[in-house]
Amino acid sequence: MKKQLSLLVVAGVLTAPVFAEDFYAGAEVGRTNVKGSGNTKDLKGHATNVGVFAGYQFHPNAAVEVGYRDLGTVKDSDVAGAKASVKGRALHTSLVGIVPVSDEFSLYGRVGVARLSAKMTPKPADWKETKTKPMFGIGARYAVSKEFGLRTEYTQFGKVEGVKVSTLTFGGDYRF
Repeated sequence: MKKQLSLLVVAGVLTAPVFAEDFYAGAEVGRTNVKGSGNTKDLKGHATNVGVFAGYQFHPNAAVEVGYRDLGTVKDSDVAGAKASVKGRALHTSLVGIVPVSDEFSLYGRVGVARLSAKMTPKPADWKETKTKPMFGIGARYAVSKEFGLRTEYTQFGKVEGVKVSTLTFGGDYRF
């Protein structure tokens, strides 16, 4: 995953001059919620997540975006009568639809795919899984200035091993 994140950062730095004013990058922090089903039905909890993203707004109402999010670790969840810990990560790409409400405020929605990695420990529930799943989200952005904006977003990721993952984040972006 570190190689993928490094590749994402290098690609962003190398392509920034090409995209000029339409390129943006940012960071976010928030809360991850997990809820299990089936064999993991007793799993539920939350953790703090952090992420970075970069995008290219190719139209006033559309952008493409890539990002990496450490979904955090949900600890002390009761699974199959034992205490368990679940750690997750996501590398994602999406198409973002933007609806300007005013010059400073806009709403947006996203659809895309995420490469989710999740690991549960300790035994008896040990498992590690990496899958590509669909994702979607809705959010709002407020432009503090021409270059800097604040945003909040709810994102729903697909299930991994019966575990549903969603996030609520707050972050900022910088437009080049």
